[in-house]
Amino acid sequence: MKILVTGAAGYIGFPLMLKLTSAGHEVIGVDNGLRADWVARIDPKSGYKTIPFPDIITADLTDRDLVDELLKIHKPDCIIHSASQPSMPYSDLSWERALFTQINNLAMNLNILWGIKSNNLVKTKYIILTTTGIAGQFYQLVPERNTLNNAGSWYHISRGFDSENCNLAHRVWGLNIIELRTAIVYGLTTKELNSKRMTTRFDTDPYFGTAINRFMNQASKGQELTIYGKGMQSKPFISLEDCCVSILNAVEQQFENGHHIFNQTTECVSIKTIAELIGQEFNVPITHIENPRKEKEDFYMQFDNSLFLKLLGQPRQLIADGIKEMARVLKERKY
Repeated sequence: MKILVTGAAGYIGFPLMLKLTSAGHEVIGVDNGLRADWVARIDPKSGYKTIPFPDIITADLTDRDLVDELLKIHKPDCIIHSASQPSMPYSDLSWERALFTQINNLAMNLNILWGIKSNNLVKTKYIILTTTGIAGQFYQLVPERNTLNNAGSWYHISRGFDSENCNLAHRVWGLNIIELRTAIVYGLTTKELNSKRMTTRFDTDPYFGTAINRFMNQASKGQELTIYGKGMQSKPFISLEDCCVSILNAVEQQFENGHHIFNQTTECVSIKTIAELIGQEFNVPITHIENPRKEKEDFYMQFDNSLFLKLLGQPRQLIADGIKEMARVLKERKY
């Protein structure tokens, strides 16, 4: 199968390219190269490795004509859209970054949707990674279907708009769309990366680094782990391996034509629990600081992920083992 992957040099995109290639698919990668630049501007010391992947096309998907040309030339059987400005804190930094986030994210998705229609790629499967944060804290149990766009940041709400635009494209044009509402992804390696002794990105800055990465970075330096507020909020998580496996399964599985929504998460865990697991691995203390965010401190978020688990199959890794694996890799390799 010929597959076009956007965000191909990214944290998920890079190992996904390897997994798809190892499964025998013809893969075309596209990336604008901005992620590394964003991180470098915010925190040049943020720990990550940039690993080049051969034959990635450098392209800005907000350019309508360029997207049209890509689809016209390659005519992919499947498009996996994993590119976005993905940071909630970055989108909330200023008026300019909020505006950039929304224009960037919506324009890319709309250009791809219109490009599929304009090039009559009616049999092309469109897989888009959005976010579990679309529903915000409105639902006690977040369903696997179209939900209220009640997100809590300019980034998250942009992905809610992406979801609605996908829903409209299916209803008016009949496009076949698989939306994976991606949870917080953790891990440095997948099966394919391990076989090549490689790792993916490991951003630790306050804007693009996740809480797990920041805790790991603090712990590996012998520093105490700092938790915003009580840390009792539960968050959805999925390992990098399971994230990539589920996308591969979505590529290869047949779906009835529709706009299918999956909550791409395997478990919900509190930030305090994550800090405790990492603290135990590195034998460092934990401290709580005032929460700068406006959020419900004791909100226990839950997701219906029954459809997703059928797509994924048995999870390869849960967070306790994932933290052990990340700790092992960090101890072996100097970041």
